[in-house]
Amino acid sequence: MSAETVDRLRELGLLNAHAPTAFGGAQVDKAGERAIHEHIAHGDFNTWLVWAQHSGLVTQYAEHAKSGQPVGETGERVLRGEILTGTAISDVRHYPERYISATAVAGGWAIDGTVSWVSGWGVNEFLTVAAIDPATETRLLVLVDVTDTRVKAEKLPLVVATGSRTWRVTFDAVFVPESDVVTRGPISDWDTKDRNIISDVRAQAFGVARAIFDELRASSNPKAVAVQSAWEPRFAHYRASAYGLSDRAGADPKGPQYFEERLALKVETLRSLSEISRALVISRAGSGIVGTDTAQLHARSVLFLQIQSQNSESRAAQLEDIAALALR
Repeated sequence: MSAETVDRLRELGLLNAHAPTAFGGAQVDKAGERAIHEHIAHGDFNTWLVWAQHSGLVTQYAEHAKSGQPVGETGERVLRGEILTGTAISDVRHYPERYISATAVAGGWAIDGTVSWVSGWGVNEFLTVAAIDPATETRLLVLVDVTDTRVKAEKLPLVVATGSRTWRVTFDAVFVPESDVVTRGPISDWDTKDRNIISDVRAQAFGVARAIFDELRASSNPKAVAVQSAWEPRFAHYRASAYGLSDRAGADPKGPQYFEERLALKVETLRSLSEISRALVISRAGSGIVGTDTAQLHARSVLFLQIQSQNSESRAAQLEDIAALALR
């Protein structure tokens, strides 16, 4: 992920696609947002990962702007697509065993702890950090300037998404002024919202699937083409079902949320994604598959998707599914 790629995303209007038109954004709806995720993940998984970490903050500020809440100078720059931001929120899922702490101090908050991973390091200017004040069990979403000397980072030796600039970042009493608190609320409220993310098959999975199908379809091996023909309709069904269930739940937040059905569909979709990825790798066998071969790249991306946006509930569901395969 290069600075030139960030500039290109900006030129295309993708850094602020979620922003209101008053800020030069496209104000995309849910369908438009999913389409962007699919297309970028289909084209380059590294770019998608960095862009996706940024897009969530744009959505947050867009909601503030629509409701008349102040967004501040940094928020306006985000909404205008002037800067790229990163995200460090997943460690909240491990509270109270492991988390980023927020301690109230004069004029703001002191942020401490180490986040497991941040993508886009070196091309983003701010990080959106989810921290918890254990005294009140309040979850805060704050902005941290990456140039702060109390922010330290070390590169993660990944074998997946190796071009995503993913680093581990540590905060040592980093001061965040009250004006840079994006949202706050009880941990329980965030848990409910996060369950929607955990339970859904996300658009990026279908983007990667489409990339795999494109390569299977173009294969000179008729058996590989047969895999594409057999599985692509199944993924069209997964996609329609996943988006449909999510939309039904979102249309009535107080009504049925279909968490069990959504998670079961996610587990099945991810299992099937592994199958088509395996087929692409098998189709390339016999010629020495190098590390830059797209079959390997897609296989590693699929492995990443197996664990992305995961908590103990989704992890258990996936492992139970794998164990059950032996009994079929």
